[in-house]
Amino acid sequence: MAIRKVAQLGHPILRKVAEPVDSAQILTPEFQRLCDDLLETMGAYDGLGLAAPQIHESIRLLVFQLDSEEEPLFLINPVITPTTALLSAGYEGCLSVTGMRGRVERPDAIRVECLDRDAKKFAFVAEGWAARVVQHECDHLDGVLYIDRADPRSMAFMAEYRKFGPLVPTGEEDEEGPEEGGEE
Repeated sequence: MAIRKVAQLGHPILRKVAEPVDSAQILTPEFQRLCDDLLETMGAYDGLGLAAPQIHESIRLLVFQLDSEEEPLFLINPVITPTTALLSAGYEGCLSVTGMRGRVERPDAIRVECLDRDAKKFAFVAEGWAARVVQHECDHLDGVLYIDRADPRSMAFMAEYRKFGPLVPTGEEDEEGPEEGGEE
């Protein structure tokens, strides 16, 4: 396993649409090493999720782990479908856009269909914070960053975010995510 360098805003790999993973490739030692590297890098950078393009691999692979008590989930070639029209707003950060937060509206519940690290098909429903993290990471696979979806008036550097709080227009509420670390 190795900790990889995380691509930062401005690197062209973050704007490419990632290539699908051939299911025959998943069980190879090289792909499994990449999965290990992705997980180790996410942990080293104190992330909740990390997509392969963020470590300079333009393939449709991501990992996320919202709670250290749970096993990390690897999603390969994920397809997400909103299961509700209800949108929730929340503040997001990103390991590829260090030191900032911005308010993003996303569907509150989604269905995810993908392959796992063992090349088996699986599906699940994610709601709330989990749905936000999965959508954020899946956006990376399409060359989209949270700043593309964020209300520009809500963008803040972390020092100001901690000092003054989130910049929310009057009368609107947000779903809060982690305040410290926990970049997606």
